[in-house]
Amino acid sequence: MSNALITGGDPFGAGLANAVLQDLDLIDHLSSYKKRIAGNYRALLPEDIGTLPSGEILVSTKIDGEMWFLISHKGSVFFSNPHGRVIAGKLAILESAAGLPDNTIIAGELHVKVTEGRCRVGDLSTLIAQGKDADLDRLCFGAFDVVKSQEADTQAAYPERLAVLQKLIKPTGNVFVVDSEELDRKAVSERFDAEVLSGKSEGLIARLNTGLVYKLKPAITIDAVIIAFTPNGDMVRSVLLGLMTPDGLMQVFGGCGNLGSDENRRDLLKKLEALKVASPIRWASETGSLYSFVKPHIVAEIKLTDLQSEHSDGAVSKAMRLIFEENQWKNTGMASCPRPIHPALVNLRDDKSANVTDIRMSQVAEYTAAEELKVVGVQMPPSSIIRREVWSKETKGVVGVRKLLVWKTNKQDLGAGFSAYVVHWTDYSPGRASPLDREVKLAPDEKTALALADSMVEDNIKKGWEKYSGA
Repeated sequence: MSNALITGGDPFGAGLANAVLQDLDLIDHLSSYKKRIAGNYRALLPEDIGTLPSGEILVSTKIDGEMWFLISHKGSVFFSNPHGRVIAGKLAILESAAGLPDNTIIAGELHVKVTEGRCRVGDLSTLIAQGKDADLDRLCFGAFDVVKSQEADTQAAYPERLAVLQKLIKPTGNVFVVDSEELDRKAVSERFDAEVLSGKSEGLIARLNTGLVYKLKPAITIDAVIIAFTPNGDMVRSVLLGLMTPDGLMQVFGGCGNLGSDENRRDLLKKLEALKVASPIRWASETGSLYSFVKPHIVAEIKLTDLQSEHSDGAVSKAMRLIFEENQWKNTGMASCPRPIHPALVNLRDDKSANVTDIRMSQVAEYTAAEELKVVGVQMPPSSIIRREVWSKETKGVVGVRKLLVWKTNKQDLGAGFSAYVVHWTDYSPGRASPLDREVKLAPDEKTALALADSMVEDNIKKGWEKYSGA
């Protein structure tokens, strides 16, 4: 198919997949909806169902698929994801929706019908990869919202949009409106037990009249190795976790700051301090502190409320992939990896070690974005220093040093883990109990970075500090 609206594509049954939507305004509309909806979602564990407000809650089954849009636009009916990747052509599933009014956009879960167990998100990418031989009788679309329609106020409360949606969609075996029912907290818990714990579905969606939407799913448990940490006095503030790929590389998984009691944090700091190694890798925690890297020896059991393969704007979540050799960490590039949501340390697994079985990447495989599974290049562009200043001050025979460094990473387009600019402040005073203090701030542009730098200088350079002219 090639016209002013859709171009390219690969054979997919009698139609096309991986075609490209050319209407940039339409793509922006789709991605904006995805970002807005993602901001309304909250993860909720089954043991916390009692925290939901009393009264009726609109509950539906969570389908384990991908968010796509069924679109009727300029005489064409097709599916598009938030990035403008299109499924179109002479497909029965689209022909059944041919009666949609023009300028209609419906959000839903594109998924695959299975004969045993429940559908999983990976089934969709597998089906699309089958090309012209794909069994399209298995392709399904569960509609859950009206994004655009002349017949609906898309700003109205969800029950009103749902009523319009049920009028627009004429159910077939493969296209339907996701069932919703009003339940109280007790009934929500009973449905969760019957539907989710039994393995029939991935989870439940609970919508409140405030606009908040809860995803009710069982807790996820992951075994990962600690590869770095940030200290907080005599205890650990946060750790950086890694998972191992089948070829022995270490995928950065994410940070975790929920580490238990102060006593546990102190004990963990002692263990990690003994494992510190030199590393050229620079990775900042959410608080801005740089992680100190360690040998991959301590395996931790982590509990999560969810894993997300995309950011709220629809961009695929990526992180560094590393290798530990010659007693140091080395960066091998970027790869897609889901982000842990609300991670918490359960315990340290002394019975496990950093190998391809115990901390295997496959633990999160079903959550990994299907569009980008390969490491994207091993050559990293060098950073550019844009400001460097050093000051010194002698007090009672002891010389203190303060240093400002601002650099442009030139890596902001490579994915998660890189900011466009970094502002780094070093404060060295040999007379202190902790001689070396560092502060790191990230910035999206040069103007912001330089403003942060000016603020650091104003706060830290007072009378008596002499600027080093050779800086």
